[in-house]
Amino acid sequence: MTHEAKTRQTRDEAQADYVIDSMRRENAELRLRLEEAEDTLEAIRRGDVDALVVGEDIYTLDSASAAYNRLRNDVLAQMEDAVLAFDLDDHIIFMNPAAERQYLSSASDTLGRSRFELYQESWPEDGNEAQSRRSMSASGSYRAHSVHTRKDGTTLHVEATVSQLRDADGQPVGYLSVIRDISERIQAEVTLSAATVALARRERQFSTLVENSPDIIARLDRQSRYIYLSPAIERYTGLRPEEYIGKTPDDLGMPRSYCRVWNEALREVLSTGEIRRIKFEMAALNQEVRVFDARLVAELSEDEAVESVLCISSDVTEQERSIAALRESEARLQFTLDSAQVGDWDLDLETGLATHSLRHDRCFGYTEPVHPWSLEVMLAHVHPDDRPRVEKSFRRSRDSGEDWHFECRVIWPDGTLHWIEAHASILHEAGKPQRMLGIVVDSTSRKQAEEALRDADRRKDEFLATLAHELRNPLAPIRNALQIMRLSREGEVQENARTIIERQLSQMVHLVDDLMDVSRISRGKVELRKELVDVSVAIQAAIETSRPLIDSCRHSVNVSLPPEGELMVNADVTRLTQIIANLLNNAAKYTTDGGSIDIAAVADGNDAVISVQDSGIGIPPKMLPRVFDMFAKVDRNLERSQGGLGIGLALVKRLVEMHGGRVEAHSDGQGRGCRFTVRLPRVAGGQQRAGAGVEMYPLQRETAAEYRILVVDDNLDSADSLAQVLQLLGYETAVVNDGLEAVRLARSWSPRVAILDIGLPGISGHEAARRIRQLPEGEKILMIALSGWGQGEDRRKSKHAGFDHHFVKPLDIARLNKLLARFRDTC
Repeated sequence: MTHEAKTRQTRDEAQADYVIDSMRRENAELRLRLEEAEDTLEAIRRGDVDALVVGEDIYTLDSASAAYNRLRNDVLAQMEDAVLAFDLDDHIIFMNPAAERQYLSSASDTLGRSRFELYQESWPEDGNEAQSRRSMSASGSYRAHSVHTRKDGTTLHVEATVSQLRDADGQPVGYLSVIRDISERIQAEVTLSAATVALARRERQFSTLVENSPDIIARLDRQSRYIYLSPAIERYTGLRPEEYIGKTPDDLGMPRSYCRVWNEALREVLSTGEIRRIKFEMAALNQEVRVFDARLVAELSEDEAVESVLCISSDVTEQERSIAALRESEARLQFTLDSAQVGDWDLDLETGLATHSLRHDRCFGYTEPVHPWSLEVMLAHVHPDDRPRVEKSFRRSRDSGEDWHFECRVIWPDGTLHWIEAHASILHEAGKPQRMLGIVVDSTSRKQAEEALRDADRRKDEFLATLAHELRNPLAPIRNALQIMRLSREGEVQENARTIIERQLSQMVHLVDDLMDVSRISRGKVELRKELVDVSVAIQAAIETSRPLIDSCRHSVNVSLPPEGELMVNADVTRLTQIIANLLNNAAKYTTDGGSIDIAAVADGNDAVISVQDSGIGIPPKMLPRVFDMFAKVDRNLERSQGGLGIGLALVKRLVEMHGGRVEAHSDGQGRGCRFTVRLPRVAGGQQRAGAGVEMYPLQRETAAEYRILVVDDNLDSADSLAQVLQLLGYETAVVNDGLEAVRLARSWSPRVAILDIGLPGISGHEAARRIRQLPEGEKILMIALSGWGQGEDRRKSKHAGFDHHFVKPLDIARLNKLLARFRDTC
């Protein structure tokens, strides 16, 4: 047998075995079903089975049908749901009592009629009807929600379960509907839905309000634990609301004072149920203390017990600040009104009586309220000379309705005279003037200030006139002396003319120096260089300074001084000499030619007392209090070439006070002379200061022509005369008159010293100095500024521009020569 035949035989044997096995299994299954059928038949014979279920069909046995039908009718009759059966044409074939009640029709009148005569059906949602039909076709039943409109027009929301009815052969013969009226449920659902929507809306609104409220909203339980906290808390503390939940203020480590206030308020609300308000402070993230106003409200449970506390805390920091600022403003206003003595009053024009404030009464000299007060009482206080004018202005205001404004003098109860200023407006009622409202202020201080200002303005005008006079006086002899020098070549005449010019120039310099001293002292720019000074030496130096004026007036001077070194003070020797010299000059000016001046110095306890007595015109009593005032002069009409500006004594007073002393003036009256007394703190046991007095440096002619000096000034006479003086001292000089030419010449001529005016054409002296400093040898040049301005700021600008020194016009040649000599020695 071939291999292929063997394979085919094996396959046929396997197939035969499979068929035999299948037949055996089918035989076993048939035997099992036969046994089940025999058991079922035996149960039917015994009456244990009423119906058979075969597949999806139910077969009711005749022996059970009657009982089943009775049970079915009883169940249907007792059902609350309506049960309706319809044939395939929608005719009603069954209707239970619940259906009769639901649709308002009896079964006897309805059976056999169309369903549409009983109700009309609509579907509340699109697609429900089609879906129900598909379900009926697929499974023979459906369950749906629809709306039935009854024959009386009312509608019912129903939930129906509809199933097919089949005959014994399983063919559809109609359908059965179990219909439940759910109208109340639907209405309840609608109501509930609306309520839910409204509640959700309110919750959203509340949540939005709470979540975005700037106030801190919190709820705390009976144990003072937080059960809710709004997000606003995080802006102040940096902690999220959930970090507070379940904790008390103490648990959170809040300050004791804060916890004490809160715990006390919470206990009160929990025990009484009443609303409580508190204010508290809390430190914010930036350490700024914020103020809060909190309202605590009890939340009640169903049994009316307090179960929690609602707290709403508003940040009132800005409000508190505004209130504090308002209070401060009101206090300031009140203080201002009191200080200004502003009073208010209200005059009844019909009765003539007035209501008024205490400040009003104080304007009339009373410290306590005065009652009654009227127009007549007020006029009685007005100065008799002003009374008619005030009364007339009142009548004019009352009759015309215009505002009333007046200023007048009033006499206080103590007899003193004061000024008041009043403003008032008239109020009309029914077209008639009824009341006059006004304010009144005490204007005495202002009036006095105005008078003082007028007096100061008058004295200023007099000072300017005197200044012009005093400056013209020395100019006249200077001009005359120049004419003499031009006309005469005699040596003696030339020398006398030079002497006149020097003396008059010294007088002008003295005037300018006094003016500058007044300015510097007034602005606190004078610095005293105090040292141990012998009063006797200072007096002798002052006498030498004032000698030309004294000699020109042919006065005799009597001096009484202690031995040198016995009377010492701690003072600026230059300023002390200036004090005494000014007193001597004042005595010389106001003493008729050929008079006498006595000067003495003595020790009086802890004071060194210097007195200057003259036999001059004296001081009227009314002038004594003002003699040290600026620009004050005893006799402004006194025609004297040395009359002065009226600032010498003012300088004396201020300089003495700067030394810690005082100065007094005394006179027995006009024509009896006067005495000035200066008191300064004395230094006991001091030693005489070597060389006390003004050190002088005589001019010396130098032959060192190699020390070239560049003179720069746009005033030709000033530049040429200075260059001529320097040439006489032995220096080689060159003169230019503008800043640019000065820079050019400094580059080509190589001077060792440059003296520059500040106000120059082209470029200023400051700019010229900067450019000269930038030249190759510029750093080695001695730069000297020469200006009519000598204040601290002017000197600072010069130094910043590169100048080594700053001289004020007119130039002190001795001082310049000393500086040049020192510079030459160091080179």
